[in-house]
Amino acid sequence: MMNYNFDRVSEQYDESRGMPPGVAEQICQWVLSRLPADPAIAEIGVGTGRIALPFIRQGVRYTGFDISEQMVARLREKLGGEPHRAQLHLADINEQLPVPAQSQDAVIAVHILHLVDPTRALPQVRRILKPGGALAWGYETHDDDAPRQRIRQYFRQTVAKMSGAKWRPFHPPAAQALLAEWGARVEQHTVAAWTEPETPRKALTHIVQRTMSFTWELDDALIQEGMRLTQPWAEQEFGDLDRPYAIQKRFLADWYQF
Repeated sequence: MMNYNFDRVSEQYDESRGMPPGVAEQICQWVLSRLPADPAIAEIGVGTGRIALPFIRQGVRYTGFDISEQMVARLREKLGGEPHRAQLHLADINEQLPVPAQSQDAVIAVHILHLVDPTRALPQVRRILKPGGALAWGYETHDDDAPRQRIRQYFRQTVAKMSGAKWRPFHPPAAQALLAEWGARVEQHTVAAWTEPETPRKALTHIVQRTMSFTWELDDALIQEGMRLTQPWAEQEFGDLDRPYAIQKRFLADWYQF
């Protein structure tokens, strides 16, 4: 399995995955509303803190794990000298997480479970959760006809025809099977919704610059050939590549209660 270390995109991460002001705060308040007072919360794949920061700044007992030293360093920079109760660990979440068993009221996992081995990572999640604890499996969705979605789909289909490349499912069946086997009760919630401008050129640029993890297993020649075919298609489909489209986005959470 490829090591999805985000050191390579730590400087571009917030620009490519950022959310509008207030959305992370909505997510924070929604999670806290479902937990006991003064909860202990852990996040696997904490990154630069786009989800974590509102929790940390409210003084929540928050533990973050990430394999990327540079991503965690950027989170520490954002916190500066602020007082907080957070603990940040460099850790491979496929391995033993450095916290005691049954110590966390909730574990947050956002855009991470498709990048790890869920048969190794999820048992660690279950180990550190208290009885009755919860896993918040969060992710963003976009309009199916959004430029980003259509351009990525065309690029992936083009590259797959040339090379036979296969893409990781965003919701790994192995993860869903384990959670079902453990009898975790699941509810899906729309936690936040917003509209955001987005241009086709931005979607193309993210592919060329390899800011998105789905490009990391492709060699340079394949990226270049895929883009040689994708960019003219995008120009034909969208016309002005710098024209912004108002894209509907949502943050969803699958809440698994143990």
